[in-house]
Amino acid sequence: MTHDRTPCLEITAEALDRDPYPAFRALQEESSVGWVPELGMWLVAGYREVEAILRNSDDFVTGTPDSLIFDTFGEHMLTTEGAQHERFKSRFRGAFSPARIRASMEQKTEACSRLLLDGIVGSGKAEFRKAYASRLPVLSILSLFDIPFEEEPKLRLWYDGFEQALSNFARREDVRARAHGYVSEFHVLIRHHIARVRAAPDDSLLSQVVNDRSDDRLDDAEVCRNASIVFFGGISTVEAVVLNCLYALCTHPDALSSVQRNTDLIPQAIEETLRWLSPVQSATRHVVRDFSLGESTFREGDIVNCMLGAANHDPRVFDEPTAYRLDRTNVRKHLGFALGPHFCLGSNLARLEAITAIRHILERCPDIRLSADHSTDVRGFEFRQPAALHLEWRV
Repeated sequence: MTHDRTPCLEITAEALDRDPYPAFRALQEESSVGWVPELGMWLVAGYREVEAILRNSDDFVTGTPDSLIFDTFGEHMLTTEGAQHERFKSRFRGAFSPARIRASMEQKTEACSRLLLDGIVGSGKAEFRKAYASRLPVLSILSLFDIPFEEEPKLRLWYDGFEQALSNFARREDVRARAHGYVSEFHVLIRHHIARVRAAPDDSLLSQVVNDRSDDRLDDAEVCRNASIVFFGGISTVEAVVLNCLYALCTHPDALSSVQRNTDLIPQAIEETLRWLSPVQSATRHVVRDFSLGESTFREGDIVNCMLGAANHDPRVFDEPTAYRLDRTNVRKHLGFALGPHFCLGSNLARLEAITAIRHILERCPDIRLSADHSTDVRGFEFRQPAALHLEWRV
């Protein structure tokens, strides 16, 4: 097997975590595909190659018993393909359409955002990850499921454990065991609310799924496993896109000034952020059978990491890919939400939350800027965002 695996330019996990883009550029200048011995997986950095793999669910699948996401959450819409994947995803898809999201979540998301900002705008400064960005998606998803906000601290704790487990390529048993414990606790919470909406149906997403009367409806265990992905899949993306967009605007004064003058540019700023500093940097796939891509041959059982952040910086698709530009006409080609069968179910909700967040922050935090007293360290090659984002504004 090893004779097809040419080491990938001495790429290390530490270098990818610190700043993956030089490695991505070097890889794109070669074959766009390379084997990373330290990670025990292939990296795919070219837009065309990433797109081909993500659309090919016959040869590249998301879940095997050895995959981190399957090991953490079990069988659900992100670890299945074909009919079973469609069965799982279809039960939730309608609630995430653009029209349904606007109708069900626009006012709730605005209320959550106002609640969080009310507690910080008067101070003139805040660390925005802890005070706002990490909390908005948790409160929003609790609203979507009609679960009380008092559960927020537990959701946050569980999510942090899950995020570690999904990037646990070193296979640390303590990280794995902690995540499994949190999954069990989450299932207890969801089963409590399953019983509630079964006894007294309401208009929440959970009630719709639980009270489905179709012949192949989901049982309670399947509801719990798929709810885990709906809950926690959206937290990292929304938290990071809010932080990354604020960071992008504050480090690009002309773009910030343009958005402040014309808030209609906020959606464009969000899309360019998803391309320029992709919150979810990779999409992992497992090879079902031997497959050749260009000069590389993947073997059955190999792990392939499609680097969404790299594809979004492919100069063959995006002019001046390292530049943050609000006038980018093809920005919607970005792969920030992946594509193919496993395109992000919650993309419409994520966009609504991010647009609401940036609009409210710019309205209520005039002259917002990075704090001169703190540095901003952007890290991560699986999930990438500032570890902390200290901002100041005029009171």
